[in-house]
Amino acid sequence: MNTTGDAWKIDAFVDGELDLAGQLEIEERMQHDDALRQRIEGLRALRESVREKADRHAAPAGLHERMSAMLEAARRETRAPARAAEPGASGWAHALHRWLAWRPLVASTAFVAMLAVALNVAVLQSSKQERLMDEAVASHVRSTVGQHLVDVASSDHHTVKPFLSARLGFSPPVHELQLPGSVFLGGRVDYLDGQPVAALVYRQGEHVVNSFVWPDSGGSDSAPEFSSERGFLVAHWSQRGMRHCVISDVNREEFQHLVNAVRSSAATG
Repeated sequence: MNTTGDAWKIDAFVDGELDLAGQLEIEERMQHDDALRQRIEGLRALRESVREKADRHAAPAGLHERMSAMLEAARRETRAPARAAEPGASGWAHALHRWLAWRPLVASTAFVAMLAVALNVAVLQSSKQERLMDEAVASHVRSTVGQHLVDVASSDHHTVKPFLSARLGFSPPVHELQLPGSVFLGGRVDYLDGQPVAALVYRQGEHVVNSFVWPDSGGSDSAPEFSSERGFLVAHWSQRGMRHCVISDVNREEFQHLVNAVRSSAATG
């Protein structure tokens, strides 16, 4: 790959913005191109450093109420008839009156600007979530069509958990699933959104199941969100300080049972 001419494609790959075919293409090239691999690893390290060290400021708790009150006050003042300056008023008083007449417009403009920022944040978060799911699906496909399904092949979680914990900066919950027809194949170290994650691999009948686990910075538990990505069923949620993402091509009923089984196993630590 021409790393200079394809800089935009490399950046899109690091940001998770390529389609599945593009992701798989670059991942294949990385196996044979040391320069490309080093460049991508450097970009990922830079992004991770920025994410960890950049300042973040939480919005005040009463921001929404203040913004709503500001808009309502602006509406009331806009509807109120403007009072003309009294006869004989001084020039500075008239000028002050004219300046104050702009307050509703200023308040409304400020509200619209703040609302636009809030909407942009929501869109960016949604876009990031979509990119993360695309990366997870790409990893699932790569593991099933290649020769790298697991790093440690074992059905014993006492073997898999120490192996993964020694190679990750966290200890993932590792358990066999209490589900008929489920076989625990082992685990591997994978990468999502530029960070290492644990991939627990199961076989459900004839289907492969990838269950990705990594630390969750959000802190609060959430219910599973289900979606369909490129023909695969995907569920992701937060539980006990960990983020979970399960992917497979089983039918919807079996997938629901799989997700319930993963959640039950994760609840035991």
